[in-house]
Amino acid sequence: MLVEVLGADDRPEWDDSIVASQFRLRQHFPQSVLEEAEAFSEPAAEDLEGRLDLREQLVFTIDPEDARDHDDALSIRRVGAHRWEVGIHIADVSHYVRPGTALDAEARERGTSCYLPGGVVPMLPERLSADLCSLRDGVDRLALSALVLLDDDAVLHEYRFAATVIRSRAKLSYERVEDALKGGEALPHAQQQAVEHLMTLARRMRERRFAVGALAIESPEVKARVDASGNTIAIERRPHLESHELVEEFMLLANRCVGEAGAVRGSGMLWRVHEPPATHKLAELDEMLRVLGLPRLGNAGEPHRALQALLAIPLDPARKRLVHRLALRSLTRARYCERDLGHFGLATREYLHFTSPIRRYPDLHVHRRVREWILGARDGAWDPVANAELAAQCSGREQDATDAGTRGCAGQGTAASGNETR
Repeated sequence: MLVEVLGADDRPEWDDSIVASQFRLRQHFPQSVLEEAEAFSEPAAEDLEGRLDLREQLVFTIDPEDARDHDDALSIRRVGAHRWEVGIHIADVSHYVRPGTALDAEARERGTSCYLPGGVVPMLPERLSADLCSLRDGVDRLALSALVLLDDDAVLHEYRFAATVIRSRAKLSYERVEDALKGGEALPHAQQQAVEHLMTLARRMRERRFAVGALAIESPEVKARVDASGNTIAIERRPHLESHELVEEFMLLANRCVGEAGAVRGSGMLWRVHEPPATHKLAELDEMLRVLGLPRLGNAGEPHRALQALLAIPLDPARKRLVHRLALRSLTRARYCERDLGHFGLATREYLHFTSPIRRYPDLHVHRRVREWILGARDGAWDPVANAELAAQCSGREQDATDAGTRGCAGQGTAASGNETR
């Protein structure tokens, strides 16, 4: 039975469509969804009522140079002796995508955005994902902000959440920030000071995470660049920069703060869980390392410490990539769950995803709970069965998108990687 005609299988311009069809990715939005998205306009006075106005603060985004959407931004200001208030501002997608709408039904069905060599299959229409819900510089945007109070040693003293309106002052790239931090061309004075203070705090938070057992697995992002006809024009391994770690640490911090607050309230959260590796998987890893003449795993009775020690061994780049890839394969897949089972890779509990609601439905789900806290609404009585079904659905959609991205890139001669923290 003929189901769909896509194009000739030897024509590269059809590669993305073939992969999308194979994994049943929804490439087109229903007209009702597009109409709902197009009906929204720029934030008006009524949209700003009751929001904390942070438009006078220095807020900026840090993303890849080719990023088309910006769902997180940062700010920092001194609020006393040895005290810093860091703002982690996340696009308020929940303001636009409400339960019971065609937009919400479509977003839930898609579950996540999927990145293929030729482009993205987005969770939300472009009117939202690349415009109204993107924290673009120079325009007013609605956000949900985690405002955290840190001391000079990056110890967390308190946090609060607020519905805010922000105006990003700069669209920075990882490469530009890295250059400025390494002594290259400086950013404008206020921005330079801000990223230097943030970097100092991020380094201390990172040291503390690894001290309690978090894993530092390096999984280089490899990107295939294709032309309009789908032909590969370049395959690039994007270097891991310390500026990535700057953003990563504050996204992790926001996720943990929301998780801690959600655990106290018990209000229908979707947890990001990563269960410990099975004993036999660690044994297989150690045997593979032995066969390949690579450093051994060590005491598998303490998997956190054994893996940490293995990953910290200095090796040449090729051998290091191989060790890290093998270690990654020995771990269980992270997934969404209605119960908090902890996160092995991050060595923490009370962890969830809050920082990417443009491209992940679990983050949007969590945003709705945070809005309830901010507005003082009574927490809903959440059906654990329905929450478990949503967690399983989101995990499945994520796996489909990951497999599709990997298959699409493999067709171009490379492999894809994702970002667990953001």
